[in-house]
Amino acid sequence: MREPPVVGFVGVGTIAEALITGMCAHGEHRADFLLSPRSAERVRRLRELYPFVTVAGSNQAVVEGAEIVFLAVTPQIVEQVLGPLVFRPGQRIVSLIATFDTARLRPLVAPAEAIHRVTPLPAVARRMGPLMLYPASAEIASLLEGLGQLIQLGDESELDALWAVTGFMASYFGLLGSIETWLSDQGVARERAASFVASLFNAVGATAEERVQEGFDQLIVDHSTPGGLNEQAWRELQAAGWTGLSTEALDLLRARIGGRATLQDRIPSNG
Repeated sequence: MREPPVVGFVGVGTIAEALITGMCAHGEHRADFLLSPRSAERVRRLRELYPFVTVAGSNQAVVEGAEIVFLAVTPQIVEQVLGPLVFRPGQRIVSLIATFDTARLRPLVAPAEAIHRVTPLPAVARRMGPLMLYPASAEIASLLEGLGQLIQLGDESELDALWAVTGFMASYFGLLGSIETWLSDQGVARERAASFVASLFNAVGATAEERVQEGFDQLIVDHSTPGGLNEQAWRELQAAGWTGLSTEALDLLRARIGGRATLQDRIPSNG
């Protein structure tokens, strides 16, 4: 394989753009990137920003020109997009598609045999957050090192469980948004409310990362003064089934990743 390798992207959505941005940041030349022509505005932006990015004429041209092919299409059109493509032996396939495990992908990319799954998040553009890779690979890891907390896994079921948790990002922002709205209803200026909420939970997140070895139960204790506001809020949310609902949602997401549920399925509490 040539150095740097040619890395192709079939599909260039938000996550693919974030991953390419992270790999190209600081002028690093980790790879030459060959992008599919869809998402014209996003592709144009990447090509203008980074000298190692070029655009192929088609998805098949990406596959033919790349040694490592990242699959970044939505689950709903995987078969439609990959079905007509002709891969070759020796290519490495890296899938960003949550709901397709390696067994399900294998017939779609044959005769290519080396299939990896990677779970980048939007923050990878800023080289932050967790980044899971299955199975472990020195070659793929060399593309991803330094883009966040790289976790190489040997068990695909563990990857799927971790991937399910990434489905809580929008819910987290929804929680922050509901608090901001409540503050606004109390007469706090919206800009001040948003800034306060973001700063507060940024500090809480930093504490969790710094003290993760102590366990989250200990952090609950340390942030709950007896008879205080945190103790009361946690008590009431627990009694209302807050954590139980979260667990049900995680179970549903895990089932969907494993092909046992669809977008139309609901958690038991929602019937």
